[in-house]
Amino acid sequence: MTSKKPALTAKQQHFVDEMMRMRGIEFARLGMQVEVDGHIGTISGTINANLAVTFANQMRRGPKPVNCHPTWRTKYFDENGKVIAEFNDDGCVLRPERVTA
Repeated sequence: MTSKKPALTAKQQHFVDEMMRMRGIEFARLGMQVEVDGHIGTISGTINANLAVTFANQMRRGPKPVNCHPTWRTKYFDENGKVIAEFNDDGCVLRPERVTA
């Protein structure tokens, strides 16, 4: 039994297209959980070719999305909480295989 992922909305597809075009990050999605420099947050959009991340600890980071570079000390998690990509000070540690069309 194969489960299909739901189609992306126009806003979600635009986000994916922009992240791929601007940063080569084809796996990032709106609503995806990330960890940036040790802080957990959720991708809520883009800011100047970077990720807009709303952090869980709003007492420390505030309630508004924060401009975060997508490859600076960033881990990306899938819907099951598994790390699917990681970037540290030395660069890319882990990323999904790129699918070519």
